[in-house]
Amino acid sequence: MKFRVLSTSFLILLYSVAHGADLRHPSSLNSFCVDPARDALCAEFPDDQTDFSDKFVYMFINVETQTPFDIFSWQAFTAMNWRETNLPEPERNADWQGYSRRPEVFGNDLAMMHCSAHAAGAEVTTASIVQSDGLQLIDQNGNFVVFETRINPAAEAYVLDGLLHSSSGQEEWGNKPVSFPQGRIGKEATPASVLLKTAWFILPDGVDEAGYIVKDGLIYVPAEQTANGEALCLRERLGMLGMHIVARIHSGNGDEWLWTTFEHNATAPTAVNARRVNAIFANDLFPEGCTGPQGPQPSSFALYNPDRADLATNQPPDRAVLWAPDKPYARLASGKVASGTQVVRCWEVFEGTREMNELWQGELRDTPLSHYQLISTQWRGADKSPMFEHGEVPRFLTNTTMETYLQFADEGTCLGCHADATTTTGEDANFTFLLRAPRPQ
Repeated sequence: MKFRVLSTSFLILLYSVAHGADLRHPSSLNSFCVDPARDALCAEFPDDQTDFSDKFVYMFINVETQTPFDIFSWQAFTAMNWRETNLPEPERNADWQGYSRRPEVFGNDLAMMHCSAHAAGAEVTTASIVQSDGLQLIDQNGNFVVFETRINPAAEAYVLDGLLHSSSGQEEWGNKPVSFPQGRIGKEATPASVLLKTAWFILPDGVDEAGYIVKDGLIYVPAEQTANGEALCLRERLGMLGMHIVARIHSGNGDEWLWTTFEHNATAPTAVNARRVNAIFANDLFPEGCTGPQGPQPSSFALYNPDRADLATNQPPDRAVLWAPDKPYARLASGKVASGTQVVRCWEVFEGTREMNELWQGELRDTPLSHYQLISTQWRGADKSPMFEHGEVPRFLTNTTMETYLQFADEGTCLGCHADATTTTGEDANFTFLLRAPRPQ
């Protein structure tokens, strides 16, 4: 999809972004809990967002409309990672580790099929070693980034009750609409459907674990991806780099899901030519790619090495890079350790979202959660149009740890990409790719 360059004066007529020292919307000041009567952190997942009206049409991010969604995202992130706060255990726990892993639900659990003898104590178990586009990501220690996908009980029950976890079940389902349960709050409260994807790197020796969400991990690597041709079952200490939270709710156009993405603060720097989130009108958004970081950089980024500024940014490693049996795991055919991927962020974080991040990071100080930042919350603000293909706001949203190489592509949009998701029978899958690879029976 190509965009025409529009004049600044015309853009001013289209939208207005608040200016000033404090960009926070007033509703953000007492918003640490879903329960409005409480002004403190809580572990209650926000099953709906009723502060936003869907009676208007929006095309651009501004503080007034984005704040409720960003509040939703931080409430969700905190609730799902509540155990990291060391605050009292709640009666209602939305901890993501209670969610089933996608392979468990759909019957293709390669990690447990091949590595069950090594599974005791593993909190993250995965055979997902490439991004959704099939490309690898290598950190600055010469190890691959790995991924895990989970489904909350509401979404899992819908899949299993409808037999959508199997190809025969999907065939029997036929052309009936797939419609995951929507969350509501109030008298007729119902839990939201939630899909979760996380990105993890192998913690280097000597790292301060207090600065990350850390889990014991089990990684399965098939023989065709290893340097010696033998499958691997690896136990490693993992640090979370990224988290996608996708929730289907009743209000605020949330029937097309809310798309939330977080990253660790020390994942990657912002590119010197990064675009502002509303600066989406150009024949070519990034004619030279995303080049170099803004200003001097610390040496602690997981996915960027300031001493190797000569390397091209956001370029996938050669597919010939394979897993070695010992760390560093990413090796060339010669046995040499592969260079880490030089990652930079192509889109700036919206200034209102940055203010919200500072507010929540301060409230979560002295916990690992304070080291993470909300990149954005994407939602449907308008109907489809030539200018806004799926009406998503912001128009583009990617996570540098999970869609590294899609940041500057037209398909670098969560809602837009998932709008084309189908079942194995070719029917609409309600914005999720979960249903595209079910068990045979």
